[in-house]
Amino acid sequence: MARTIHQTSYRRDKPFVVVDCGALPETLLESELFGHVKGAFTGAAGAKSGLFEEADGGTIFLDEIADTSPTFQAKLLRVLQEGEIKRVGGTQPVKIDVRVVSATNKDLTDLVKAKAFRQDLYYRLAVLPVHLPPLRDRRVDIPLLVAKFIADSCQRHRQDLRQVSGEAMRALTAAPWPGNVRELQHYIERAVVTTTHTELTCADLVELGSHPQDADLRTVGRGAARQAERTRILQALQQTSGNRVQAARVLKISRASLYNKLHELGIQ
Repeated sequence: MARTIHQTSYRRDKPFVVVDCGALPETLLESELFGHVKGAFTGAAGAKSGLFEEADGGTIFLDEIADTSPTFQAKLLRVLQEGEIKRVGGTQPVKIDVRVVSATNKDLTDLVKAKAFRQDLYYRLAVLPVHLPPLRDRRVDIPLLVAKFIADSCQRHRQDLRQVSGEAMRALTAAPWPGNVRELQHYIERAVVTTTHTELTCADLVELGSHPQDADLRTVGRGAARQAERTRILQALQQTSGNRVQAARVLKISRASLYNKLHELGIQ
């Protein structure tokens, strides 16, 4: 979403810089964002501009902003208020013109009440808050995301474009995805790089092995197959005006198999 905001704004021709705040320790995070002067710390053999300067004129996306320390939050607040940064170890301010977009999977209002996140910084960041529901609450988006992630992964790994079977897509759409879009993206990429055929199936998905939701996805896959089977049998019965002998012929199974399926699927 942050990238979309950038690409649809007047800043789209300027840099878009992504920072995972939760992946860097505080000292390194400051140096990465604000830059440093020569001799600012051990190993600082020369001056280095930070990511705020690199994003000048464009957008900087601060992911997992809730994972930052109070000290860093105070420095970030100054950047937002003054529109300038100071390199680590430096004294001269550097003016910047950057749109700041931040994200977190935590409730910042709760953190503010618990005094775990600065209230003044929260109000600076929450000029236009956007609540993005978890993927499980917007399953209609999953087929579109799957198609995009497959196309991106195939292009990145120089493979022919893959397709997804209807059954596999139903399984993906019904899966819980506690890690939301990022989890789905990584899962699709793993499926692309570990298979070779042109169409991804449920068998491909459940055989990826290390996925934390393998059991759930397997169950979902079976449920999707069961639902597809039920739908096909009902279509055959409707096509033959309820004649089970003829329906069995349409389905190319024996009468006994059809009766067993009717009982198993609860079809009267």
